[in-house]
Amino acid sequence: MSQDRAFSVFTDLPAYTAAVAELPVSAALAENVRGAVAVVPGTGDWWQGMLAARAGGAAAVVLADPAVLPRGTVESEQWPGDIPVILERPRLRPDVVADAVAARRGSPARIITVECAAPAAGLGALICDGFGWMRSLAGGAVALHASIATVHSRIALLDVGEYQGGAVPATLSATSIGGLHAGGLLQVLALGEVRTEVTVDQPAGLVRVETATEEGTLHAPARYESSARLALRRAIDASLAQGPATDLAELLQDMALARALLDA
Repeated sequence: MSQDRAFSVFTDLPAYTAAVAELPVSAALAENVRGAVAVVPGTGDWWQGMLAARAGGAAAVVLADPAVLPRGTVESEQWPGDIPVILERPRLRPDVVADAVAARRGSPARIITVECAAPAAGLGALICDGFGWMRSLAGGAVALHASIATVHSRIALLDVGEYQGGAVPATLSATSIGGLHAGGLLQVLALGEVRTEVTVDQPAGLVRVETATEEGTLHAPARYESSARLALRRAIDASLAQGPATDLAELLQDMALARALLDA
């Protein structure tokens, strides 16, 4: 389906008003939610925020950097699925994930490790994204088998995807650190015939993907588009295509694992 007009966007988040300004042909700010892409902040009870946007007639929802909701907030309800939900997960950008997966050229991972560190308030979201990276690099569901908890850290043993008929072993370690700034540090390592190393350092504004093969080391190109602009473009495309989006289902899977680890 072609687009012959600017798509309405309802938001008061500065990152998204800037993104709309950068998309003058395809997006324009709206005064109400009806028929628009509604941007829902990922703070607070964002589930109710999404339901309210749908009830108000939104054509699509963008959920911006969602936090981990308490247990029972989502499980008792299901998203109706009649409008697409696109996630902005700055540490799990779909374009960066695609770069990392494509560079492996189909070579399976044999073991995956994830390390993350953030202030306590943002650690849950970082853990969620760590599970998302596991799922993306191994190409399968993540299963939590055991975990160890201390006052400031968590360690999890997991299986993810399959390799030659068996699950790929994986570990995730998460450490709560001091500081008031949002974001944190996420490091992912996928080992096999091909080695993938991903570093996302939000405070430093650094995203790096390196892939080592027998032919040498490939550095993925830097992505200069903001995560808000990317999410907004994907939401407009999803609204026009009227096709299913898997973002929300994947987030809920990652969030269930994160809660299980944090509650251990």
